[in-house]
Amino acid sequence: MFDIDIEHCPACGGTLKIIAAIEEPALIVRILTHLGLPARAPPRSPARLPELFQAA
Repeated sequence: MFDIDIEHCPACGGTLKIIAAIEEPALIVRILTHLGLPARAPPRSPARLPELFQAA
């Protein structure tokens, strides 16, 4: 779906190993804020009307 290979390094092709999984929401917000990244997802776009030939 996202086309991300978590087992191989995209730069050298070497094997990667997961060493941690951060699941606590407050800690995730602190890390993202420290990095200058948005801590909230962008707003959803409004739904679009289907084209007339697709509605049938």
